[in-house]
Amino acid sequence: MKIAYAGFDLLYPCLEALEAAGCEVMRVFTYPTDNVYEFNRQVTGFAEARGIPWTDARVTSADLNALWEAGCEALFSAGYIYRIPVDTPLRCANVHPALLPLGRGPWPMPCTILRGLHESGVTIHKVAAGLDTGDILLQEPFPVTGQDTLETMTETIRALAPRLAAQVVQSFDQLWEKAVPQGEGEYWKEPTEEEMTFTPWDSLERVDRIVRAFAGYGSFLRLGEETLTVVRGEVIPGGAEAPPGTLRLEQGIPQYALKGGWLRLYESQTHEGGNQA
Repeated sequence: MKIAYAGFDLLYPCLEALEAAGCEVMRVFTYPTDNVYEFNRQVTGFAEARGIPWTDARVTSADLNALWEAGCEALFSAGYIYRIPVDTPLRCANVHPALLPLGRGPWPMPCTILRGLHESGVTIHKVAAGLDTGDILLQEPFPVTGQDTLETMTETIRALAPRLAAQVVQSFDQLWEKAVPQGEGEYWKEPTEEEMTFTPWDSLERVDRIVRAFAGYGSFLRLGEETLTVVRGEVIPGGAEAPPGTLRLEQGIPQYALKGGWLRLYESQTHEGGNQA
């Protein structure tokens, strides 16, 4: 297939998998990234190494129509933040990191953990006018346990998504024709700062879910006038005889007493960005 691709480095393995499956990539779309939490270096490097034109400007209907006229057969989107126009004859498919129709929206992985769900998945669907509402081409579930974090879920998705993308292009016409409508679903808004914030007096369950849901990105521990950004941590139940908020060091690792346990800090920062641990 002749395809275009839209995305950034989080799901970059999809781009490699599409090429390995025999696709000819005609153009790459990405977007400006902060190079702190989001990167597009692999995607742009892929394009530059092969002489493929790329842009970080928002994709337009004119772009898609020009690709169609040049013989492009489909566009694959994987983690692309801009809305992809639907007023085009070019078939556009999106890789979504949730088991649709549950988990529409920009960031379903932390929401899955915050909600205490035991299953997620990867879905490849048609791009439609409604966000993440298009007919499903292919999807596969995976279990989510009480030990999973944003980082472990992301790695599972990075392994599963490219395999599904390769399967889709191998039978693209048939899957497109037989795509299954989603029906009713749920849109999950991006978590607010309040949903990412906890105190030592919150329940262990709430603290554990928040710390795991934003592992590698950062959640916020509010300690009176001070706030710590918890990049990576672990909730240890039991043994907390000290008042909530008490700090101790155990083998050089900072721990804060919670109501019924301890929060072990493997990596944290002050809310202003200074190094704390």
